[in-house]
Amino acid sequence: MAARKKPRTTPRRRDRSKPASAPDRSAAGSLPVSFNCRAFMLVLAAGVIVRIIVFAYMGFFNNDNHLLVIDYVARYWIPAHSDQFNQAYHPPLYYFLAAPLLRLGGVTAVHGLSLLFSIATFLLIAHLLRQLPWIHEKIRPWCLALAAFQPQFVLFSLFISNDTLAILLSILIFYQSWRIQLSPSLANCFSLGICLGLGLLAKAVFMVFVIPLILFIWLIGHRRTLPSSQLLSRLALFVLTAGLLGCYKYVENFILFGNPTVSNLDFWNWTSEQQPTWLGISSLLDFNLLKLVRDPVISASTVHSYPLMLYGSFWYALIPESTFRSNLVSPFNHLGSMIYLAALCPTLLMLVGANRIAMAALGIRAWAETAQSAHARNRLDYEGVLLLTFLLNFLLIVTVGWSSDVWSVFQGRLLFPSFFPLLLAFNAGMEGADHSRLLANLIRCLMAALIALFLAYIIVEVWLAIYHPVNPFRMDHVPFKVDMHAR
Repeated sequence: MAARKKPRTTPRRRDRSKPASAPDRSAAGSLPVSFNCRAFMLVLAAGVIVRIIVFAYMGFFNNDNHLLVIDYVARYWIPAHSDQFNQAYHPPLYYFLAAPLLRLGGVTAVHGLSLLFSIATFLLIAHLLRQLPWIHEKIRPWCLALAAFQPQFVLFSLFISNDTLAILLSILIFYQSWRIQLSPSLANCFSLGICLGLGLLAKAVFMVFVIPLILFIWLIGHRRTLPSSQLLSRLALFVLTAGLLGCYKYVENFILFGNPTVSNLDFWNWTSEQQPTWLGISSLLDFNLLKLVRDPVISASTVHSYPLMLYGSFWYALIPESTFRSNLVSPFNHLGSMIYLAALCPTLLMLVGANRIAMAALGIRAWAETAQSAHARNRLDYEGVLLLTFLLNFLLIVTVGWSSDVWSVFQGRLLFPSFFPLLLAFNAGMEGADHSRLLANLIRCLMAALIALFLAYIIVEVWLAIYHPVNPFRMDHVPFKVDMHAR
């Protein structure tokens, strides 16, 4: 008998509605979220809440009356000349954005624009921190926490001031720079030119961004071995876009005053009250932190030191500049003394990180990964150029302050357009400290203490604003004059 044939089995059809490699969504959805990711999202939510609370209880202004310029634009719809009144020397973009809101909703609407800018800035910082692949997940929440809770950074992103727009545009520039690194297309270079042009149309500090960004586009094109014609076309498009869009105020100032970068230092006679700041080389080298601890608010003991002025006004309200006044009320002003001490931790980490970035960029020392990898080269290009924008910003402040001999030039808020490079330097510093578990844990404890002090300062200010309300239109923020001849 012939052997019975085995029945032919028909292969089971694969369900084409679901690829074989597709993960089980129900299982993926049940995966635990890492502690660092939860911490990052918690800091993100807390940073937004802090901005809303501070916005609700702070006054409208710092020491600069930008509302006067906004009102002028809302009445006449033309930019004011630099010598018409104080703050009119600034480029006009912020004032033209705020003027319609003043007409439609009054001062409260203009202040609301600052809140929108502040939250947008913070969210963009968070997004960029998550985009950069070399920022470790366990360091990312600490970087975001500095942007979330640092009182001066929060306050100066919320005043009725062109600082709010300038800080936002700086983060947009750094974000667009990252996009160029991913794809150095003509469209991305054009977008970066628009961002820089808007920055130049908002504040003159963006002039220090021009050379680093040109260098960045050249570096990226060189890394990608773009033909010379393509590289030159991208550089030309970037420069022309930024120049044509942002040149208005500088051309007007040159025509009217023979100087494209006039400021309030060139008009009026207020500067004599803040001179002389310079006492010789000691003004550059004096970093006796005990002076700040003893006198948390600006005094004759600190006003002659460039480092103390910049350090103190960056981390705390060294100069009374708002209706928040706990720095003038004992014992609350001792919070400032403690913040000055605790802020040494991130300051030193930023210095160490900046040194690591600079040495790696100059080829003196490589990162932990091989210097030949694309990852390392991208990091060097990006962080090196951004750090250069901070360095030029810092040198601009010191140069103007030295030449004018006016102490109010040395304000930490003037560094806020270069705030993100400081976060990158801070990340590099924490990264270097992670080689020692003991040192890493100590740094995290000190950072937690600093954040607690930041929050305590904000809580005290809100409490004082609730129980001792102040007219939000007040501008007499400095209740005394510093004796410049005292020692």
